[in-house]
Order: sequence, then C-alpha cells, then structure tokens
Amino acid sequence: MLFNKIKTHSVLSQFICDKCEENGICVELDSRIEKENVLTLKVDEYYNSLHLAHTPASPDCLIIVKCFREGHSITVVELKDIDSSSKGFVLENLFEKFDTCFNDFICNRFSDILQIDYKRIQLYFVSKIEIYKRDASLKIKILQSKPITYNGRKYYIAARMPTPAIKPCY
Repeated sequence: MLFNKIKTHSVLSQFICDKCEENGICVELDSRIEKENVLTLKVDEYYNSLHLAHTPASPDCLIIVKCFREGHSITVVELKDIDSSSKGFVLENLFEKFDTCFNDFICNRFSDILQIDYKRIQLYFVSKIEIYKRDASLKIKILQSKPITYNGRKYYIAARMPTPAIKPCY
C-alpha cells in the first residue's frame, strides 16, 4: 500500500531511483531483500528541484524496505565522496540534513504518506573515510553521539564505509 501511494504520487514518484548512489559511493541491499520490496527516494533531488532561495540541507536518499511480516523500515542515507581526510566533513550541515528529512520531508511536506510507524529507522553516513584515522575519529565520535529526534525517539547516525548492506526487516 505505501509503495503504491508513493509510486502514484504526483511529486514523490518523480524522485524514485533504482539505487542510492553518488560519485561512485553506494549503499547495497542485502541479497535477501527482493527488488520489489524496496523503494529509494532521492531526497536531495527533490529539494534541489524546488529552486528555493535557500535550499535546506538534505540527505541523498530515503530507502524504504517492506518488512517480511508487516510494516516498513527506513534508512536515511548521506553519501560523501571524501576519503583520506575529514576536510569535507562538516558536522552541522550533516545533522541538518537528517533533521530536514524527518521534520520537513516526512513530517511536513509528505506526512499524509510517509509519516507512519516504522518498524526500524536507521541513519547512515557513508564515505571512504577510514573511521579510525586520527583526523576523522573525533568528528565520527561526535557524529555518532548526537541524536536526531523523530516522533519523540532518538536515533543516532552510523558511519559506514561504501557498500554497507541494508538488512531485511522482520
């Protein structure tokens, strides 16, 4: 039902994509998830299409997975094409991206479709930064320690290397 609503929505349907990928960095799905049980929305493309005077920072993708029994899970993903150092890694902008996805994209603009009770919510920051390198480790620690609040619950951003698998939802 949720997937049909998104696929037939006059706006959301324009931002469905096959894969969450940008600049050679991507998020892979676990092989147990069938293609028809996943839907990926390009959140940043939606906001860029609005041509606002001030475009809010937004994440790259919102990945929705149908759970095996019932319900859905979501993973909000920010992809960054940075590797050896953390120079391109700005924390405030990153927190704003996840906040925009929840508090504007899901809860405001498309609340009639997307604001549901998800079985699992994950937040991923995906880059080529080796998360244990000295120059990146402090930023990664801060990233993983500041919660993003959605529906009265706190969620934490997980730092991942490219191609982390989105796991099935049960």
